[in-house]
Amino acid sequence: MLRAWAARERYAAGTNFKAWTFTILRNHFYSEARRARFHGEYDELAAERILRAPASQESAIELGDVLRALTAIPETYREALVLVAAGNLSYEEIADICGIALGTVKSRICRARSMLSKIIESGQLPDFRHNFVLSGEAIDAFFDELVKIANTEDANILAA
Repeated sequence: MLRAWAARERYAAGTNFKAWTFTILRNHFYSEARRARFHGEYDELAAERILRAPASQESAIELGDVLRALTAIPETYREALVLVAAGNLSYEEIADICGIALGTVKSRICRARSMLSKIIESGQLPDFRHNFVLSGEAIDAFFDELVKIANTEDANILAA
């Protein structure tokens, strides 16, 4: 009714008033429908589920810290730990690769985990974060460690 009142000077006397007001109402409906296309229903739970993404910055920094801490533990312990963690090898396979007893593998891995945990908790990492930039995926960094171990083993075999 307010729209009809605002447009009263455009009404031609003697025409169908009901049709004129119906046209105003129809045009208003279409205008609101066009506006509604751009305004969706807001579902807070759906928005939380869809729009939330885990922050990847902290995990990359933590991974870099773990790799830096790995360089601080002795090579024999690091070798066993990387083979079990990144190589996903069994203790028996590691014992065969390293040429040591199964009990030695278990103790080295246990001690390596303990050393790694102590180094990370103490915050006394061997290198500055800005000097240790992780490039690529995490698994690639661990495989690089495996390659270093394999190259060291090959060099030791050739030397013997």
